[in-house]
Amino acid sequence: MDTVNIVVNSDPVRHDDLRALAEQTGPVVSLVIPTHRGGAETLDDRRQLPPLLDAARKELKQNYPDADADAILKGVAGLADDELFWQRQADALVVFANASGMTTFRTTLDSQPQVSVGDHPNLRPLLPLVADDQPFLLLAVSQEKVRLFEGDRYSITELDLGDAPASTEDSDYYTREPQFQHQSGREAPAHGHSTGEAVVRDSFLRDVAKALNTRFTNDDRPLILASVDSGNPDELTPTELHAGAWPLAADEGRKRHEALLERFGENIGTGRASHDSGKIGEEAGHGRVDTLILTDQALREATLGDPEKAADLDAAVVHTLRNKGTIDVVSAFKGDHTTGAIFRF
Repeated sequence: MDTVNIVVNSDPVRHDDLRALAEQTGPVVSLVIPTHRGGAETLDDRRQLPPLLDAARKELKQNYPDADADAILKGVAGLADDELFWQRQADALVVFANASGMTTFRTTLDSQPQVSVGDHPNLRPLLPLVADDQPFLLLAVSQEKVRLFEGDRYSITELDLGDAPASTEDSDYYTREPQFQHQSGREAPAHGHSTGEAVVRDSFLRDVAKALNTRFTNDDRPLILASVDSGNPDELTPTELHAGAWPLAADEGRKRHEALLERFGENIGTGRASHDSGKIGEEAGHGRVDTLILTDQALREATLGDPEKAADLDAAVVHTLRNKGTIDVVSAFKGDHTTGAIFRF
């Protein structure tokens, strides 16, 4: 199946990526480097790397004296000499390195240089990219053609139709409705007949809907419809379909954030939710956090403020992901709270 990348020179970041990173064992070096999309500034971008590496080596030596700093940082250090690599960046480069290797993400983050070394990766800079994404399904349908896609902020992929008819000609109306074929010994109305055509069309659309309902019964992604009411979808490329669908999907994502805050408010005070960072860390370590919620302010304070608080947040994020919980980022809580969690039990 063909996938079309919508965001170029940037790497998609999804919950599954965070879960894979959460499995990294420490010590883990986490770096964020602001970058440019081209031009002479790319030379300055890679010049930011050596001082960050020096800071990482210092932290490794101080906090992990038995770790092989050179082995951990070998792959990262090699980036400094890769001129082509720096010419193919977006707005910020995020790097994770430990004894097992290195992972990089070119992102659209607006950030400043950062380095941290800890038992867990610092995934906080990536969280807004995942929290603001919204996977969706897209059905482009006319009587002549049916196309089914799945997508998110970064890409769109056409899917096999499965049991859904590809057009009215592919509908099983005629075999399902024998009375249409013979009515009191007479032939059925011609396909082009206005009344017969409407009946076939409605039956075709029911067939499509039934197939999709069966296939995606337990799928909570929003289904977006592109139909002839807003122009002929047959003439639109996947990129054009994505351009029309993404604002609708993003709006569903905003509603999801609002519903999450409402759910949190309903559970606060019942023992099923808390703003207490100590309790959140403890419950995350025991696999009881269903959803960890951080505000934009929490991300900024944790990055620039107390290292111990940052380490505790990193641990809570990692343990939540390892235990199949989800992470969300909201603009703010009521009051001055910056973190929250909803517990499984």
